[in-house]
Amino acid sequence: MFERFEPAARQAFVDAREEASRAGQTKISSEHLLIGLLREPGPAADALTAAGIELGSLRAQLPRGAADADLNADDLASLGIDLDAVRRATDAAFGPGALDRVRLPGGRRLPFTDDAKRSLVGAVRQAHQLHHQTISSGHMLFGILDQDRNAALIVLADVGTDIAALRADVLRRIATAA
Repeated sequence: MFERFEPAARQAFVDAREEASRAGQTKISSEHLLIGLLREPGPAADALTAAGIELGSLRAQLPRGAADADLNADDLASLGIDLDAVRRATDAAFGPGALDRVRLPGGRRLPFTDDAKRSLVGAVRQAHQLHHQTISSGHMLFGILDQDRNAALIVLADVGTDIAALRADVLRRIATAA
């Protein structure tokens, strides 16, 4: 299925897997795809950037999984450990978010959630409707935005995005790209 996806769109999947893992999640959700799309140059990143969406603000909205369960600030404080100070020192030494990066044992693959699967189906459907031979990051973003409700739409709403305007912009970008 992925042979029809443009290289940047395929890389967005890799980026989404990294984001899910970084957040301590066991599945790739539509919000991870959204961040993957923002990280790769193309119509999706262009539309998201034009809407004023920044990588840091999206990441801040992601739910946390195993990493946060293991690093409870109150529990650590009872031991005399200031988690915020540890995070600052770790970020300074190893880069932002280093303490939250989670590696899954054995490098196993992360499955897609149902909303991420629906996003992919929507991307393929949109490319087909526009008679495009390949699927771009723009088609993928449209697949996310064309749903009634999913995790990515909630994240976008939380950062104040005008979903209708973003949808119209990405549709314009992919329609004129052909």
